[in-house]
Amino acid sequence: MRGNARDVLATAVVIDSNQLAQRALAALLSRWNIHVVGTSNELGRAPALVQAHDCDLLLVGIDETTQPALIFRYLRRVHKVSPSTATIALVAGRETAMLDAALASGAYAAIDRTAEADVVAEAIERALAGRPTGVEDCGSQPRLTRRELEILRLVAEGRSNREVAKLLWVTDQTVKFHLANTYRKLGVCNRFDASLWAVAHGLVRQPAERKKEGFVAGTAAAAT
Repeated sequence: MRGNARDVLATAVVIDSNQLAQRALAALLSRWNIHVVGTSNELGRAPALVQAHDCDLLLVGIDETTQPALIFRYLRRVHKVSPSTATIALVAGRETAMLDAALASGAYAAIDRTAEADVVAEAIERALAGRPTGVEDCGSQPRLTRRELEILRLVAEGRSNREVAKLLWVTDQTVKFHLANTYRKLGVCNRFDASLWAVAHGLVRQPAERKKEGFVAGTAAAAT
């Protein structure tokens, strides 16, 4: 890490058009001994701020009005001027194009802005440890986070989103968000195909007596 003070674990730049959200993010980072060295309410200023401060982390809040093309353009510039800076995008709304644009630009993670604090904390911890948030040691297999794997295992067992949310003490929306990321990484379109992938790769054990028809019924009955 590039922080100089003994108690500073890392340095960060925070970008968010919402001033209150910007302050909240800065306060959250300070609790983890991450020193905020620059802030702005304009996404377009991200490359210059990151380059000027040579920070470890860029935490950027993106609202629903931001065009995916702009997200890709500015975050791509960030990673060109400072390849070692880890970017975490907090994306509002349910537009997968915005999430995809952030990830395609080289961001370590694209997270729903409504996600619980522990989701953000895990992303920051992994990013600053030098590993993409999407990393789980699966060799050449798609890289899934620990939470994505946890949710995928439960879904592959036939549990609904609501059941998974209750078991993990998270919201239904958080489960849906992680599943959407998992589907993209696995290249599948639904929970059934994702469940088949999980079984095929040994993430869950499928009982020998469990017939395909029963498995299909169990997973199809769960809300997507």
